[in-house]
Parts: sequence; structure tokens; C-alpha cells
Amino acid sequence: MDGKERTLIKSKSRLNILILTHNYIRFPGDHAGNFVHILAKGLVQGGHKVFVLAPHQRGLKIQEKVDDVRVHRFRYAPDGKQRLAYRGNMHELVARSWVNKLLFSSFLIRFFVKALSLSLRKRVDLISAQWWIPAGLIGYWVSLLVQRPLFITSHGTDIRLLEKKGISSRLAGLVFRRAKRVTTVSSFLKKRLSRAVKLPPERIRVIPMPVTPETFKPTPLKDEKVKLILCVSRFTPQKGLDVFLKACKMLQEKGVNFRAKIVGEGPLKDFLALQIKELNLQEHLFLLDTIPQHKLNLLYAESSLVVLPSVEEGFGLVLVEAQLCKRPVVGTRSGGIPDIIQDGESGILFPPGDHLGLASAMERILTDHRLAFRLAEGGYKSAMEKFAPEAVLQKYLEVLT
Repeated sequence: MDGKERTLIKSKSRLNILILTHNYIRFPGDHAGNFVHILAKGLVQGGHKVFVLAPHQRGLKIQEKVDDVRVHRFRYAPDGKQRLAYRGNMHELVARSWVNKLLFSSFLIRFFVKALSLSLRKRVDLISAQWWIPAGLIGYWVSLLVQRPLFITSHGTDIRLLEKKGISSRLAGLVFRRAKRVTTVSSFLKKRLSRAVKLPPERIRVIPMPVTPETFKPTPLKDEKVKLILCVSRFTPQKGLDVFLKACKMLQEKGVNFRAKIVGEGPLKDFLALQIKELNLQEHLFLLDTIPQHKLNLLYAESSLVVLPSVEEGFGLVLVEAQLCKRPVVGTRSGGIPDIIQDGESGILFPPGDHLGLASAMERILTDHRLAFRLAEGGYKSAMEKFAPEAVLQKYLEVLT
């Protein structure tokens, strides 16, 4: 970045910030991109003016103000055809058919035109792209044209695309070299990103996405006769739900009195339902569709334990939410999860893919209420120190300014 851009950032106490994202809340309680909204809202509360640009979807307004964040949405197809965003699998949809590839081309063009227009009309001081693709790619071109600094945050799915090499790696090289600052949400992702695009580690800073503690009400951890195990996850191979099912089968065979609920959606739903039947877990384990945050909070309150068995999870936000509700957590010693769980203090870690280790960890917590209480208290303290908005936003503002 040239001296003019550096002076611009330092000389203004109040910044006009444009956030580019393909994932953002659509209605109160929406999970989609909620952490980006928390970030944007925090920046507004810090005295800055924030404009968010995200894709349109049927029923949404083209422009609205949400918690004083100015949200703009771009149309990239007729309402019924806008099917790429908000599903969590955009890259899979694009790879699936030529029709979706053409749709993605329209997506990028409309995204770019609207981002450039906003940058000029709102006189933005900097551009913050959430995920390097598609937002970072759009931010790259807009940043070049309007000569404003570009900041990129990678969340995990975009980094996995880089490891497939090909054209995405070459595009990413351009985008990341243009970026004034790069952040990732976990130490694990920092290492992967540095390796994938040959970025010096010192150019990447780890800043987790913020959560809102007031959204999650801590409740007493009861020593129920029948313990509820909660798992909130997409139904995809990476999430390790087959390992969770096997571990639950072991608990059943050992006579542990439990029920388990898996909340989510995804392509493996039918497979998981079949596995539950084959393992004879129908009376113990239930699949639930994705639910609004306030209903999910009720499930946290009912649960005795929250589990995330993912392999190479970029972060693991659901574990932080559970900790804020004062629930003991178990997660894999993989990906960004060790940034959240300090083994034996704020939860328990087990080796990825090890259903025996997972079953052992769950049994320890479900049968030892003193251990469960200690881990719940330790997790709550850890989450408040690491992931409360004040701590995260302070780090993010240091990067921006």
C-alpha cells in the first residue's frame, strides 16, 4: 500500500467501512453470517459508519438498516433463480453444473458493479472482505480502482479451496498480495493459509469472530437422570457425525442413560438416518432440522453436554456458544477447536476419528457431575475472555487502523 492509503487510515477517527460478504443475516435470529453482523454492529458502536454488501434473496429488501448497519443487497438473477448464497455450499453448487457456473459469473459481475458504486458514492475509507472468494476477489478489483486499502478475513471454507491448486490458487495469490492486512479465525487456518499462498506468517493475524454473550443465557447444569447430548453441525463428511454415532452406540452398550440430538442440515441426512436405524439407536438419537437461535438456546439449556466431532474445523463457533451457556464441551484435537478448548480445563479434546476416545470423554462427563460442572465453569470463563465482542473488536480495530 502507498503512503496516501496509510495516511488516510491514520488521519480519520471515524471510518467509512465497506464490508463485502456472500453470507449475512437475513432476518432476526438467522444463523447465516451472524458473526459478520456482530462485527459490523460493533464497528458502528465504535463510532464508524459501516456499509455491508451481500447477495439478495427472495423476500429480502434491497436496502435496509439493521442495528444501525446499512445493509445493501445485489440481485444477480430473477428471485426464483438466486440459489447460490446462504446455503453454505456455494463452491459445490458452482462445480456441479454449467448453469450454475453461468449464474456465478452473473453473481460476480453484479457484486463488483454494486461494490464499486458503493465505494464511490459512500466515499469508503477501506474495504473489508469476508472470505477471499468471492468477496476478496471483488474487493481486489474495487480496491485497485478506487485506491482504498483491502482487508481480508478467511474463515476456512475458502482456504480449503486453495489446497486444490489450479486457477483458484493463482487468483488467491493476487488477492492476498493486494491485501493490506489478512486475518483468520484460528491458528490452524493461519498455518494452512500461509502454506497455501506462501504468505509470511507475520502478515496474518488470528482474530476469532465475535459472539454476543447476552444472546446466550447461562443456566444451572442439572444432574438429570437422562442426560441430553447436543451436536449442532452440518450433515457433511467433514463434521465426523459417523464417529459420533459410533460413540453413542458405545454409551448405549455400557448402559449410560442418555439421549442425543443432532441439529442441522446437509447432504448426509438420509445416510445418517439409515445409520441410526442400523445401529439400533432410534430411541436414543434424533435428527433435527436447523432451528432459529432462540430455540437452539433452549436446547443448550436442556443439554448436559455439547459435542463437535469435526475434522479440520475452521473454528467451531457452536462450542463457544455452548460454553457461554455454561455447558461442558467435547471436541476433536483438530483444526481450530484447540483454540477454543484447553483440554481438561475448558472442555475435553479427543483424537479426530477416534470413536473410542469420544465415547470415553462423553462417559466421563455424563457420569461425573463435579467434572461436568468444573468444565462448564472453565469454559464460560474462557469464552468470555477470548470471544466477547469487546476483546475481538479491539483486535480488529487495531488491524484496521
